[in-house]
Amino acid sequence: MSDEPKVFRPSREHVIAIVLMTGIALIGISWAPLVLGWLLIIPVIALAWVYKSSTTVGEDGLAMTYLFRKDAKVGWDDLAGVGFTGSKAQATTKTGEEYPMPGVTFNSLPDLAEASRGRITDVITQAQEAADGKYEIIDKEGRGVLLTREEYDEYLKTHPDIPGPRPTAPNPQGETK
Repeated sequence: MSDEPKVFRPSREHVIAIVLMTGIALIGISWAPLVLGWLLIIPVIALAWVYKSSTTVGEDGLAMTYLFRKDAKVGWDDLAGVGFTGSKAQATTKTGEEYPMPGVTFNSLPDLAEASRGRITDVITQAQEAADGKYEIIDKEGRGVLLTREEYDEYLKTHPDIPGPRPTAPNPQGETK
């Protein structure tokens, strides 16, 4: 692990969407360029956002760089946690202030946890490890529960109406029935 800060930026794939959006806008703008020409400002702003905004994770905490608002820094002592509202990551301080974290997604939590040296919890890896080798049973209401192999075998004995193949148990000689 290096002492270099880790920088999270919005995906450069956004540029493809901006180019497509500009192409579509040009079709409409070509009909009335003097009236609709101002629409080309939107892709320029979007490109500026992609290349300027970022979240930097370093030894002293989080530093967020924005396009249209004042940049923010949150020290590790002030950080209460990281939450998600929809797809937007938010750093929350102990005083309750929330700062958007550009470039941070739910799927980047393992990298965020590594860059923060464990100060931010990696719930994705923890959940994967907890579910490893377990069976998921989902009831009619959509609620699910994870079961170990032994719990699953017991569940199948008490619920004979469940369709599908039954697991085979090894006999004393180690062969499956």
